[in-house]
Amino acid sequence: MPNITYSKLLDPVSDIISLMESLMRTEFGATTGDQRECFKRIHAYCWGLHTLVMDVITSLGIEHAATRPAVLERFNALNDPIKQTLGNLAAGFDGDLSDEQHRVIEHVNETALFIEQMMSNIWHYSLLQHDMLEFASDEFDGAVLIQRMKSVLKNMQLEEPPARFLVIGDETYITLAFAELARNVRRHSGVETVSIQTQDFGYRVDFTIRDRGRGFRLADKASAFLPFWQASADNPGLGLGLHLAKAYIEGSGGKIAIGSAPNRGALVKVSLEAVP
Repeated sequence: MPNITYSKLLDPVSDIISLMESLMRTEFGATTGDQRECFKRIHAYCWGLHTLVMDVITSLGIEHAATRPAVLERFNALNDPIKQTLGNLAAGFDGDLSDEQHRVIEHVNETALFIEQMMSNIWHYSLLQHDMLEFASDEFDGAVLIQRMKSVLKNMQLEEPPARFLVIGDETYITLAFAELARNVRRHSGVETVSIQTQDFGYRVDFTIRDRGRGFRLADKASAFLPFWQASADNPGLGLGLHLAKAYIEGSGGKIAIGSAPNRGALVKVSLEAVP
């Protein structure tokens, strides 16, 4: 099984710490006293995040993170003020920002969201390792899955189908799975357009998600779903997205398969139970 690269978890936190120090030194332009206090606050909370991540890596191990609820509580207690303070800075509540400062704050906000997503994946991976995931059996509009993909793809174009249908499964986890699939396309495909097609068979619905981007080489179709597997060591993230997406979908009674080849893009097929 591939191994986790811990630097990918620590480097984004260190990146924010470094940028806050640069902002406090006014390397990106003059700041108000209130802005400097915000930079100091984010800087301090990020050092707390760095300590928490190191504790998880060295003492607890990420596979055991969910066995200690205090880990999630500590993360939220550190992360929530960071998000709130970044929002205040971006809105200009503590003084106007220059264009360069706006770009820095936008980058920091993206990095903070990236850290939050990685920690969420670690938490769910740990739940999975200890058989602590519980799946509901809901009936919900499958269109919410496509809307979730659109929100993650951001400026990428999604060629989506018009069909509406009722899907059966755990809405929360299936929606998380589709978000992970979209996140992989956005980060790794290198293209601006992704298509999603659906086929309604009455008792099940098949989703086919295709991009014609850079693709990757698969030793076998199961390898992409291994925890910590990544097509390239330079890829961002921890390599848990596809692993968790498979667990979420199969936990709700569905199936997922992937195919890809270098420079020929990737295709993911998801089959979910549906209401006839």
